Amino acid sequence: MGELDRYRIVNEDEIATPALVVYPEAVAENIRRIGEMLGGYEGLRTHIKTHKMSRIARMQLKGGITKFKCATPKEAALLIGVGAADILIAYPIVGKAVQRVIDLKKGHPDVDLKVIADDTGAVHELSKACVGAGVDLGVMIDLNTGMDRTGAYLPEAAAALAETINELPGLHFEGLHAYDGHVSDPRADVRKQDTMKAIDKAIRIKGLIEKEGLAVKTVIASGTPSFEFNAQVPEVDEVSPGTWIFWDSGYEEKMPGRFRWAALVLSTVISRPGPDLITLDAGSKAISPDTPAPHFRALGLPENVEFVVRSEEHQALRLPSGSPMPSVGDVLYLVSRHICTTINLFDEAHIIDAQGRFSETWPVDGRGH
Repeated sequence: MGELDRYRIVNEDEIATPALVVYPEAVAENIRRIGEMLGGYEGLRTHIKTHKMSRIARMQLKGGITKFKCATPKEAALLIGVGAADILIAYPIVGKAVQRVIDLKKGHPDVDLKVIADDTGAVHELSKACVGAGVDLGVMIDLNTGMDRTGAYLPEAAAALAETINELPGLHFEGLHAYDGHVSDPRADVRKQDTMKAIDKAIRIKGLIEKEGLAVKTVIASGTPSFEFNAQVPEVDEVSPGTWIFWDSGYEEKMPGRFRWAALVLSTVISRPGPDLITLDAGSKAISPDTPAPHFRALGLPENVEFVVRSEEHQALRLPSGSPMPSVGDVLYLVSRHICTTINLFDEAHIIDAQGRFSETWPVDGRGH
């Protein structure tokens, strides 16, 4: 069976394009695969920022996944709503976000809700808010192991922050969070080397904190490109990939065959403005604009199509000489290069059952903030 045949929708004419389509059978397959790769789900804390969907979170829970990571209080509320009991909000909690997190914890005291922090002042403000609300919140120190986005970068500062968290009322120190999003080389040996360099810093900080007599309960590391390597490190308790659940063409290029594409964008050819040109209705409002071309892979079209003009509602493609030309009205199946931000563009997903039929819609209820 060819790639396009595998994803062909029997009643595609019932779906208005551009549309997000999700294949639960492929989602279930990906859940099974990651469990096999990790020898179970105990060491997996999956990030839901990719799918942002309560129905997918329910599938993960049913499949045996019990630990979750998210980026926003809205995503945390989604997880609480489906029964998740162990949640890490992996984003600095400052400003108005503090009260939103406090409200979640106060309303659901039995949920193990944790946050990350890398700043002493922010930790003190969080402590005041927790004390005022009468709640106790777990805090993990976010480490900068090379990505330079967030995180404490000096080992001594991280150790001092751990002591501060441990001493402040309303907070308890939970461990270390070491996201290595800069590890993305397509060569597996280089990717492993970069992973080990990043996690080595976290391990050294763990040792420094423990030397001061404070236990580091949990070390969480990695995104999708590095989780296989981090899972082999004894000091790493949990890995936290997210894109694996839906997969995309970007990761397929780097790590072919690891997972199945489970979410695509359905698009229609709306014009043929030149002898070798077609224009689709999937512009930057349907396929994430945060990656360079090729923004997607179109199943059934040559892989070396040229991305000519892109705007909000249009995407013009130039096909190689001699290629069969789709007609106006033809439906194309697009595999996004970056599925996480593509998902966030849609209010709902069209669900395709095991027989290849569009059967219902599921809300993307965690989208936005």
